[in-house]
Amino acid sequence: MVTKMTVSPTWYVSEGDTVVINCTTHADNGNYSDSMDLQLTWTRMSPAERTKKVLVSQRASKGISYVLSPVTHEHQGVYACDDDGSFPHVYVRDWHQILWVADASPRAAIDVSSHSRNQFFNGETFNVSCQLPDDNSQWEMMRFDNFMGNIRECRNQVTSGRRLSCTVRAGYPWSDVLYWCETPAGERSNALNITTAAGVRVVLESPPLPVFEGENVTLRCLHKNRTTEEKASNFRADFYKNHRQIRVLTEGNLTLTAVTKADEGIYNCRHPVDGPSHESWITVKARPDEDQAEKKSGDVLETR
Repeated sequence: MVTKMTVSPTWYVSEGDTVVINCTTHADNGNYSDSMDLQLTWTRMSPAERTKKVLVSQRASKGISYVLSPVTHEHQGVYACDDDGSFPHVYVRDWHQILWVADASPRAAIDVSSHSRNQFFNGETFNVSCQLPDDNSQWEMMRFDNFMGNIRECRNQVTSGRRLSCTVRAGYPWSDVLYWCETPAGERSNALNITTAAGVRVVLESPPLPVFEGENVTLRCLHKNRTTEEKASNFRADFYKNHRQIRVLTEGNLTLTAVTKADEGIYNCRHPVDGPSHESWITVKARPDEDQAEKKSGDVLETR
């Protein structure tokens, strides 16, 4: 039996949002769902207390729908969909997803320092780094793997001054990995989601971090040639938002002009022969208050 969990609208939310977590089963060849219970569990994000708690237990045939509203920082953590263990001879593939509640002013900033994307071909090497607020050596880079469901330190971390870096070779091709930096006291950076393309020769190049309203955002459909292994985007590409086709372009580049909150959503692209890329969530944020204040000040000066 295989469980499945969906977090709607997305794993990356803000305080005050409403989130629905659905936990269901599929591929139930033994018809155990009428006699087995599913459990939705939650593991705290706090570095000092990553404890696990059962939130709800329900007959597998009915599934679980769990609503968090309004979301607070207390809700963030790792949510898992699993069986209750009442049939030990039945293998049940569990499912994990992290819920990250954005901080208004993160203490550190994480980014992919080697590439301008967060999707990578299997075996590709990339570098993730955190710009730290100080030389505090207690900062560590962490990673969450949604296939394994665990939170661990990124191996081979290197600190140089106020920068903490980790070089990663894309693996576990069936999972997403979330990266962030934190201290034992609970200070942390923003979060960065990395996707590895398993058996796929198409990736979407899109901003790995939230973008601000008014910016132009370019999406690039990148294809890896089967013979030469070279990467290119000079082909006819279909672009999708929230699973609906939005554009077909003769060159694999799409520019979203002066983005607004309406442009936020799930994007992916499709190669005419080798099919679709994985999906990436693009977050659009309002500009910081100081930017708005400067803009209003400028407008006043222009009218004098």
